[in-house]
Amino acid sequence: MATATATETAGPHKEARKRPYVVVFGILAVVTLAELNVYGLGIPHLETITILVVLATIKASLVVAYYMHLRYEPRWIALIPLGGLALVAVLVAALTATSVHP
Repeated sequence: MATATATETAGPHKEARKRPYVVVFGILAVVTLAELNVYGLGIPHLETITILVVLATIKASLVVAYYMHLRYEPRWIALIPLGGLALVAVLVAALTATSVHP
């Protein structure tokens, strides 16, 4: 008796789930270009730091979600890094508050 593989039982109409690595790479490139051009905007120091931290958080989230495959893991595993992210947010807020000069 022959056993059927998963691709044979799924049928020809079911496509494999595509993972958008190239699209995510393009988004990462665009965000990196935005980061490089932030200093040319001539905005105050605190706003520059805030924009760069937000852009870096976006990039880190995309890398973790897609290239480290956290997006495809169960929800409880995906929530584990939030503890570290909360610590980083506190440290960045503290460093940003101390970098403002009157």
